[in-house]
Formats: sequence, C-alpha cells, structure tokens
Amino acid sequence: MSFWICADEHPTETHLYYFTHTFSVAPGATLTARSCGDTRYRLLLNGHPVCEGPCQGSSYVRYYEESDLTPFLLPGENTLTAEVLYAQEGSFISVYRGSRPAFWLDGCLTAPDGDRHPLGTDDSWECTREDAVGFYHVPGVHTSVPPFEEVRGASVRTPVQTRQMYEPDLGGKGYNIFGLREYYPLTPRPIPQMETGEPHPFTVLRRGDGWMELDAGAYTTAKVSFGFTAAAGACVKIIYAECVSVADAEGNRRKELRDAWNDPTARMEGVYDTVYATGERQSFSPFWYRAFRFVRLEFPADAGFEPDVMTFAPYFYPMDVTGSFFCSDGRLNRMWDISRNTVLCCTHEMYVDCPYYEQQQYDMDSCLEMLFTFRLTADARMPLKSLTDLAHSQMADGMLQANYPSTGVQIIPDFTLFWVLMLREYLRYAGTDGAACEPVRALTGTMDKALGVFENYMADSGLIGPTPYWPFVDWVPGWQVGVPDGGREEPLTVTCLMYAAALRAGAEICRTLGRAERAAEYERRAAAMIDRVNALCYDADAGLYRNTPSRREFSQHTTLWAVLSGAVRGEEAGALVDRTFDGHVPVAVCTFSMNHYLFRALEMAGRYEAYAPRLLEGWQRMLDLHCTTWCENPDSPRSECHGWSSAPIYEFSRMVLGAFPTRDGWSHVSVQPCPPEGLSFAEGSVPTPYGGLFIRWERRDGDFTLTVRKPEGAPLCVTAVLPDGLAVPMGSDCSLTASCTL
Repeated sequence: MSFWICADEHPTETHLYYFTHTFSVAPGATLTARSCGDTRYRLLLNGHPVCEGPCQGSSYVRYYEESDLTPFLLPGENTLTAEVLYAQEGSFISVYRGSRPAFWLDGCLTAPDGDRHPLGTDDSWECTREDAVGFYHVPGVHTSVPPFEEVRGASVRTPVQTRQMYEPDLGGKGYNIFGLREYYPLTPRPIPQMETGEPHPFTVLRRGDGWMELDAGAYTTAKVSFGFTAAAGACVKIIYAECVSVADAEGNRRKELRDAWNDPTARMEGVYDTVYATGERQSFSPFWYRAFRFVRLEFPADAGFEPDVMTFAPYFYPMDVTGSFFCSDGRLNRMWDISRNTVLCCTHEMYVDCPYYEQQQYDMDSCLEMLFTFRLTADARMPLKSLTDLAHSQMADGMLQANYPSTGVQIIPDFTLFWVLMLREYLRYAGTDGAACEPVRALTGTMDKALGVFENYMADSGLIGPTPYWPFVDWVPGWQVGVPDGGREEPLTVTCLMYAAALRAGAEICRTLGRAERAAEYERRAAAMIDRVNALCYDADAGLYRNTPSRREFSQHTTLWAVLSGAVRGEEAGALVDRTFDGHVPVAVCTFSMNHYLFRALEMAGRYEAYAPRLLEGWQRMLDLHCTTWCENPDSPRSECHGWSSAPIYEFSRMVLGAFPTRDGWSHVSVQPCPPEGLSFAEGSVPTPYGGLFIRWERRDGDFTLTVRKPEGAPLCVTAVLPDGLAVPMGSDCSLTASCTL
C-alpha cells in the first residue's frame, strides 16, 4: 500500500525536507514508480536524479510523475530519497501547497523471476529537515519565482516525525463515493520531464580581489553547480545577471551593449544565492534553475576562495526542434537563432512571460509563445497543457485569470480574449481529426462562458464598458500601466474590436465542431459590436479609430484590431493602414508584444511588404546591442528575455518561407513566399503533424525559383503560389519546383 506521508509539523517558513527509505533487491530486479510531492520534490535513487515535480498545473489537479528507476538499482541495499521543497504561503505562487511538506510514491519492484512486490510510502519512511539552508525573496522579483537560497555552512539534518496521511484512490479519479475530493487529486503528468543538458564550464572573464565574473556565452536557463574551498565563515555571494549595465555621464545605470563587461563602469547585478563556507571543500547547486547570461562571485578578499567547479547545464522543456530557417542575410539568421533561444528559455513546465523576474504563465504571452512553438516543433503537448491550465483559472463570472497557475488572482479582460484566440490557433495547428480535436471540444464550455462575460459589461452605447479589472493593452510609453488615456472611464476601442475578433474565432471553432447555431450567434454579436465601433469610435477627420469614443487619440492597436476583426476589409483596410503609418496625426506605436498582430493586420490588408521592414527595425536595434534573447519592450526594458517578443520566428517561417495551413491540421498547405528586398535565397523546414515541410527559394538574374518537399507518404495537399500569383499544386510526387520571372 502507498500512502501520502508528511512531516508532522506545520512550517511557517520555506524549508527543505528529506524523505528516505532503504530497501534491498536481488540482481536483475526492476523498479517503476509513480510519485508526487508538496510543494516541489526531486526523487533520487542511490544519489542519482530520477525525476522532479510535481509538474505545475492547477488547483484542481496534482500531477504525478511516472519513472523507470531500474537503471539506478544496485544489487543489495538501495536508498530512495525525496528532496522536498516546502514553500511557505505567499512564496513560489505558481505552485499549490497544503499545510505540510508531503510525499507519495507508489512503486512496483519486479524480481528476476517475475514476482512483483509493492514499494510505497508509509510511516516507515524517515523524514529530516535541512536547517542549514534558508530561503529569501530578492526585492524587485515577483513571488512567482522560487526563493533564493542561503546555505549556512555544513548540512544540519534535524529528524522530524513522519505522519501517514491517506492512500490515494487513483481509480476513483480523486473523488470518493460521496463525491468528496481527495486532498491531493492525482492525475498523470501531461508533458515530459524537463531536459537538463550536459554541464558547460563558464568562461572566466576577469578576477579581482574578492570577486570573479563569469560568462555563459548567451542568455540561458540552467542548473548551476559550484565547487570551492574558502575560509570557514566566509560569505560567497553568487549573483545572476541578465546583462551588464554601465554608467552614463550623470552616473545613472543604463543598459547599452549587453556584453560590455570590460567597460570601466560595468556592473553585473541582480538576484543572488549566498553560501557560507565551511573551511572544507563544498559544493552548491540550488534546488531550482536560474536564468542569467553572466554570473558574478563575491567573497572576502582574504578568504582564500578557490573554485574547482563552475558549470551550468541548460534546462528547458525537451522541445524537438525541427523548424529551421536560413537565408542570405546574416542578420535575419541571427534573429531566428535569438528567437529560438528566447522561446526555449520561456518554456519549462509551463510557458513563462520571463524566466528571471516573474515565471508566470500569462494568457497573452502563452497565446504568442504557442504560435512561435508551432513554428519550431509539431509537439502539441505544451500548447494543450497551457490552454488547459488557463481554462482551469476561469472565475465564476467567466473571466479567465490573467496568469495561471497562481495562488493569487489577477484579471486582465483582454487576456481572456487572447485565450479564445489561442484556442482557435491550437485547432488550426493541431488539427480536427480524432483525438486532436477532442481537447478543443472539451474547452468550448469555457470559451462560451468567456465570451459571455463581456455581455455583462455592455454599456448603453452597445460598447463594452469599464470593468473592475486592469484594462491593460500594451506597454506603450505614456500610457499609464499599459492603459490608453480614458480607458478606465469609458469603453476601450481595442477591447471592443478584440471582442469582435474573438467572437469570430469562436464562430470558426463552433462551425468546425458542428455547433452551427452557436457559430451564427457569435457572428451576429461580432457584427453588432463592429457596427457600434464604426458608429462611435471612428474619427472621420483623421481617418482612424480613436482609442476611446470621446478622445481624439489614436494608436496602431485600434487599426490592427479593426483589420483583424473585419471592421474594415479590402482596399479600405489597406487605406486605414496607410493613414496609420503616414504621420499625419500622432499615433501610439505597438511594442513587441503586439507586433505579431500588427504583422497579421499588414498581411490581411495587403501592406506587408510596405511596412513589415519598419517593424523589424526594433529587433535590429536589439541585435546592435548584442542581445542574445529578446527584451520585454523597446524602451528601457526590465526583462531581457520575454517570450512574447519572438515574432521573427513566425514571420520568417510564415511569410519569408511562406507556409501556412489553409485547413485545420495542415491537411492542406499553401506555400506563398513573400521575399524581402535584398534576399537572394531562403530555406528552411516548417513543422507539421506529418513531418517537416522543406522549402527553398532563390532569385537570380530576375528569375524566382521555388522548391517544396514534403515527407514521403505525408497526407499533405500542398499548393505553391509564386510571386506572380501562379498557383502550382504538388502532384503525386513528394516535391515540386516552380519558377517565374520577377
């Protein structure tokens, strides 16, 4: 029998606990196990890491891990250890916890003769508390980030009584015969274990009296390890820096060249762990991963500090990256590589907005990161988990929480709409056949309620009025906390247009799933909203949509959502875009987070070639600053690594290579490159559920040649569209080559 066990105490501070059990096996035995913990745990067998978890999920489920421990079994005596981090209330808020540190393991030990023996947690397991390690939050870093560590000398393990809680009923799905939910409702982990790469040594940049500065070569998320000797009691501070800052003429700290470590005013500042030396050789590796480009070590100059291990092992979701891009312009190739690194650094057990400051899964960020993910891999598990996590956040009124999982509650109305758009895009890329479609069908109730809540805030004008929540739109300079002026007092045009776009996305989902009546209803509601916006928010003198009905203030945001919602179409949409960019009136500009949607509006309005190069200038500026991940926003960014800024991945795959599914699930594909000025060739692979679609085009002496290859036997109906408009369907062969004169 396997019981949940816990330490028989209620900690008020964050602590590490160790649950251990010793057992013996004969040579040739095998061991498999399911395991879970509270708040986080790492399972080890004979000191070898087996797995970690529980996978971040929601308050409704506690994911468990399934592991094969056989490779780490030894003939004779073996020791299982669960290192459990119990996080105090208000700390590490993206993970749920009970009132005690707890662990559960349900194992099956199979002898060489085939006999099976249960091996599980019960009150025979021993528990100790590590009292030499403390935890703290660094000011300026959100409490969704796990606390940092203070190691106070040698380990001090204090025995704690083990308490046996209850045996989970996995067959009952976490509920008893009276419908009462178990304390920890268990369900299998929906994604694989995170991938820890091979350790890489840091490059030592320089060393002085009492300090060393190290370089990882590029921004990364990684498990770090340090081994050193120093005088007993010496404090070694390990500082993790996203980049280098320098001082201007007035002494203010600024981010200029991100790797300007040899500038005389350069500093590496940020979050940190502290380790107090024992006087003997000791090692340190924190429980959670760290995000950084540089590391600075500080220690007393007379402490005799001598390191012998300084390594980092990259730590990401195990994304099978098959998407690729390469062209004749090295700048664009570098943008692809940086975008890829940014997405990886923001993809762990959930999508995170940034790995350094917050580690929160936001609806808008996740919608964008999912789109970028699908241009790198056909693996749909992380996108589906993100959609499901966020659906579990739905409030009683229908709004989704802005970020989830989280023990706190934050609501941004537009982010609920981004979730609906995310659901539509998931269906487009994952497909509508069989099992791929069922998760979307299961989430339509959440979608209906999410779209319904906005009707509760409808003003007499027919526009969506103010809500009690944060009406964030974008981090535009001059907008107070991302809200256009007047956006808290009267309807926001952007929200009304986004609502219409989300209704139309919902209608597409409903038509695909056979819900024709609901689809028609959503189309009617979208048309009604667009009518009111056109009547009340369009400024005829400026030829633009106002940010609010009464204020003659304008933004790219209202234009792009007018196009994407269908409020304007055809040449009228193109003319609206032209007026937005011609400078005849001041227009607030989108930051990186909204640029993906601005790109889509340019594409839909037939103005992509005219204006897309302007938008890429923001990424070029980051290249010039030697960034190795993309910043949160263009002006004085806090975060150096924000997944929502990785739009070049989508643009190069979708527009430069030209691949796009014209039917959900990639059964029908259009390849219609939009060759930028100055490029002589581009090539790459676009992931599909049936394998990679290879595309190469080149232009030479006024001729354009396009080659497309699909995997052997893949049920992809491919049509290539040349720049002159000629459509060339792929025949029975798995490749086609077509040419035209430019």
